[in-house]
Amino acid sequence: MNTRSLNRISHNAVFALTMLLGLLVAPMLPSTAAGAYNAHLRRYPYLTDLVETWVTINWATDQASTSGFVRWGERGTESCTARTTAATSVPITVNQVPLYQWRATLQLKPNTEYCYRVYLGTAPETDLLGSDSSPRFWSQLPTGNTQPFSFVVFGDWGAVDSAGNNPAQASIMRQIAASGARFALTTGDNGYPAGSQANYGDLLQRGQDLSTIFGPQFWAVAGASLPLFPTIGNHGISSTTPNHPHLLNWPQDHAVASSGGRYTKDTYCCLEGTNSATYASAWYAFDAGVARFYVLHAAWNEANVGTGDAYSLDYAYHWASTTAQYRWLAADLAAHPGGLKFAFIHYPIYSDNATEGQDVFLQGTNSLEGLLSRNGVNIAFSGHSHQYQRNRKLNDSSLVTYVTGGGGAKVQPIGGLGCTAIDAYGIGWSYSTAGGQGKGSACGSAPVPGSAEEVFHFLLVRINGTRVTVQPINASGRSFDVQTYDFSNQGDTQPPDKPTNLRATTTAAGHVDLAWRAVSDNVGVAGYTLYRDGSELATVHNNILNYTDDTVTPETNYRYTLVAFDTAGNRSARSDTLSVTTPPDTTPPTAPASLTARLTPGGVLLSWPAAADDVRVSRYLVMRTNNELARLRADTLTYTDATVLAAQSYTYTVVAIDAAGNRSLASPAVLVKLPAAPLPPILFVPMARR
Repeated sequence: MNTRSLNRISHNAVFALTMLLGLLVAPMLPSTAAGAYNAHLRRYPYLTDLVETWVTINWATDQASTSGFVRWGERGTESCTARTTAATSVPITVNQVPLYQWRATLQLKPNTEYCYRVYLGTAPETDLLGSDSSPRFWSQLPTGNTQPFSFVVFGDWGAVDSAGNNPAQASIMRQIAASGARFALTTGDNGYPAGSQANYGDLLQRGQDLSTIFGPQFWAVAGASLPLFPTIGNHGISSTTPNHPHLLNWPQDHAVASSGGRYTKDTYCCLEGTNSATYASAWYAFDAGVARFYVLHAAWNEANVGTGDAYSLDYAYHWASTTAQYRWLAADLAAHPGGLKFAFIHYPIYSDNATEGQDVFLQGTNSLEGLLSRNGVNIAFSGHSHQYQRNRKLNDSSLVTYVTGGGGAKVQPIGGLGCTAIDAYGIGWSYSTAGGQGKGSACGSAPVPGSAEEVFHFLLVRINGTRVTVQPINASGRSFDVQTYDFSNQGDTQPPDKPTNLRATTTAAGHVDLAWRAVSDNVGVAGYTLYRDGSELATVHNNILNYTDDTVTPETNYRYTLVAFDTAGNRSARSDTLSVTTPPDTTPPTAPASLTARLTPGGVLLSWPAAADDVRVSRYLVMRTNNELARLRADTLTYTDATVLAAQSYTYTVVAIDAAGNRSLASPAVLVKLPAAPLPPILFVPMARR
C-alpha cells in the first residue's frame, strides 16, 4: 500500500455534503427551540469529565460577568437548584467574535441522577436556560460495579450545509439523547470544515464555513445530558491555534489526572523537515462499572510534509515503543489485567474504504494492534472512514475492530480494496453519480444501502457482566448488524476468598477510615464492594485496600461488610461484620478564609469561600458591627446588605456553624465606607490586607 496516500482527506470535498443534504427531507428539530434560552448563551451547556465522582459543565456566553455559576441538585431528593458551584471563564475568539468559555466542576455521589441550570451572576442573576427544562444526567458507576449499563460511540460529525443544517446528524443526536446511554465517546473529527478550527464555534453560527455542532439542533440535544469523551482526530489537530480548541472545549481534567494521561500541547521536532511543530497530546483512561476505557491519540496531521513520509513520522512520535503514549498505555494495561477493556482511536487499524484506507502503521504484533491484543482489550473503535464497518478477528487472541465514522460527515464508499477477507460487514455510499446520490456499496454480509440515511449511524453498546452487545442504529432509527460478544474469562466460576481483617483505622464524628487485607483468587481479583448497614456504599479497584466513609453522622452506630469480586464477576462471601460508633462532633468549622465586599446599586454585596468542617458546615452567620445580620444555608456564599445608609461605615465578618452548633472563628473583617452619593461599584478588601 502507498502510505503517502493513506487516509488522505479531500478538503475541497468536505462540503460536498451540501449537495446530498439539500436533497434530504429535514426531520423535525428537537424540543429545544431557538430563543427559549437567554440570548447571552452562545454555546449550550454540555458535559465532560464524568469520572469517579466528578463531572464538568461547560457553556459559553457573549459577555463577561463578575461570576458565573451552576445550580444543581440530586434528582428525586432535592430541587435542580439546591446547590451552587462557581464557574470560571476564559476569553475566546470565534470567527473574530469575542466570547467567554465557562466551566464548573461538580463533585457527586456515584450512580446518582442529577439535574442542573447555568447562570450569569449579573444583578439580577440571569438563568441562561430561560424556559428550557433543566438537563439531567447520571453520575458514573463506581469501578467494579456489576450493574448493566450502555454507552454510545460515534465519529466524524459536525459537517453542515450552507444553512448550518445536517438532517441526518440531527436525527442521530435525537436518538442518542433518547438511548438511555450513560455517556458517549467519539472516534475523532468532532467537527468541520476542512480541518479548520471554526468547527468549535458558538451556539448561533450560520454559513457554509461555520458549524452548529453546539447548537440546539445538534449536540445540545444530547450534550446537555450525556457527558462526552472525545477522541482527537486529524481535523482536531492544529499547530497554529494558540488555545487549542480540542483541549479547551473538551476538558477531561480528572480523567487525565487519575489515569496519568496527557492532555496538553507538546512540541514535536521535527515533523516538518527542520521545523518543530506544536500539537495537542490527548490520551487518558477511565473506569465505568466492570469496564475500562482508553481514549488514545492516533491521528496524523495532514500538513506534515517533511523529509519523510508524514504518516510514518507522526506515528513514530506517538506509537514507537519508546514514546510517552506507548509506555503509558503499556503500563496502564499491565496494571489492569482483568475486566472489559475498550480502545478509541481515530485512524482505523483496518478499513476497506475507497478513499480513507486502513493505517498499516497501526497493524501487527509490534504495533498498537499487538499491544491492545496482548493485554486483553476486547474492542477497538475507530473513525476517519465515513462509513460503518465491522472486521473479523484475525485469531482467538486478537481484538474486535469497528469503524464508526458516519456520525454526520459526508458518507463515503466501501470496497476500495475489493472487500477483503477481514470485512465481516461494511456499508458505504458513493458520490459517483450526478447530484451526489450514488449507489450504496457493501462488504461481507451487509445489504447494499438504498439511501444515505442507512449509512449515517451511531453505535449503542450495552454491557451486562461479560456480555457486550454492539447495536448500530442508522439515521432512520433502524438497527442493523447487531452483535453480542461473550468475553467471559474461560469459564471461571471460582469466587475470590472471603475478605478478612476489615477494620476502622480512624473513627471521627464526620468520617470513618476503613482498611482490609488483600484477597486471593484463582484468576485475579477485580475489586471490592463495601456495604454499610446492608446497602452498597462503594466499589473500588483491586489495588485499593482502604476507603473513607465521609457520609456518617456523629454519635451513630454503623455496621460494615466487604465483598471481593473477580474479573469473571464471581463474588466472595461477605466479610465478618465490623461495628463502628462515631463520636460526638466537638470540632468547629474553619473560619471563612476571606471576605470581600462590593458596593452595588442594591447595597453591599458580600462574598466568601466555603468553610471546611470534619462533618459538614450547616449554615453561615453574616455579622455587621458584631451583630447578627443574616443566617444563611451552607450552599449560600453571598449576601447583599440592602439596609446600608450613605456616608456611613460598616464592619462585616462571617462565621460558619456546623450541625452540632460548633462555631468557627470569624472571617477577617471587611470595613466598608459608603460615599455620600452613588458611585460605580467599588471592591473592598479585608482590613488585614490593607
